[in-house]
Amino acid sequence: MTERLDRIRAAMADEGLDALWISSPVDDVFGKHSMNRRYVSGFTGSAGHALITRYDAFLAVDSRYVEQAEREAEARGFRIFPYKDRWTSWVPRFVREAGLPGKNIGVSQADMSLGGFERLREAVDELPWAIRPRIGPASRILEQLRHQKDAEEIALLKRAIEVADEAYERVEAAIQPGQTEQEIALAVERAVRDLGADGVSFDTIVAGGPWAAMPHASPRPEPIASGGMLVIDMGAQCQGYCSDLTRTTFVGDPDARFREIYEIVFDAQRAAIEGVEAGMPGSAAHELAHAVIRARGYGDAFGHGLGHGVGLEVHEAPYLGPSSEDTLEEGMVFTIEPGIYIPGWGGVRIEDVVMLENGKARVLSHARKLTPGGARP
Repeated sequence: MTERLDRIRAAMADEGLDALWISSPVDDVFGKHSMNRRYVSGFTGSAGHALITRYDAFLAVDSRYVEQAEREAEARGFRIFPYKDRWTSWVPRFVREAGLPGKNIGVSQADMSLGGFERLREAVDELPWAIRPRIGPASRILEQLRHQKDAEEIALLKRAIEVADEAYERVEAAIQPGQTEQEIALAVERAVRDLGADGVSFDTIVAGGPWAAMPHASPRPEPIASGGMLVIDMGAQCQGYCSDLTRTTFVGDPDARFREIYEIVFDAQRAAIEGVEAGMPGSAAHELAHAVIRARGYGDAFGHGLGHGVGLEVHEAPYLGPSSEDTLEEGMVFTIEPGIYIPGWGGVRIEDVVMLENGKARVLSHARKLTPGGARP
């Protein structure tokens, strides 16, 4: 964590900032979390404000969260500042304690609404003009740093991926005709929790037969039938870090068309995994897979991007898609998930998480797949 704060302070210095303010994503709305605030402090409460200065770090919380903040953030070098009452009462005291009168404070834009920014500026204006700090939006400092994962993050991501791998294999092995999509989704959540995860990282997608033509289909109370495909898109969350895994299986013996479509998607994913490299634009990575699918006559049936970053959020930078301007860099962790979707028939998607290591993609997820021709190995 010390190294993480050092990187933040170096970026602050480049912008001429004396401090960076990270709040809740929607100011103090119950149940919301700031992933940027958790990234810098380890604090998981729904309300509170982190303040990083050039030489210190603070976490301001109300009485509901003091003990939690002491457990989670104090161990990471943050000083806890309890507050109550209106912003105009506690913010001036907070600024003084942090040694910021007359200094430049940048606000993390992704973590504060316009209304919150106005309240902060109003509170700062309570200080005498001569020592009033300057408040303004900071660039995307934290989002940029979160692109590349450090050793602590990699370890947590690997754990989340391992849980999802094992949970999928448990559930897939037990699938029987007559189970509903909703029952299978519930089995995924049970397996994830039984294996020690905090829970699923997003609402599990289970889609059988023609329903699989929708990439983000919601599970239905419909029984699955023998002789049809089944897409399961799932993930686990471990200490805040997310995994994302998709497998397409077949209930019964796959027919010729499923084998054909599955092989194309399998080949497209393999081409992307083998071809992705550091320094490549996200758009070029997408084209590695799309070119394979297009050459086999299904280019229009692959309508979404090839992948996305994973970390504290299940969808974060970088984006791998036809319009992406992101550059893939060493230490980035992202998905590779080509698919083909045919209305009235169904769809096939295969998704793995990879990490850029020594310039190339190293596959981190290892849940079993069908063979390239769509049969069980």
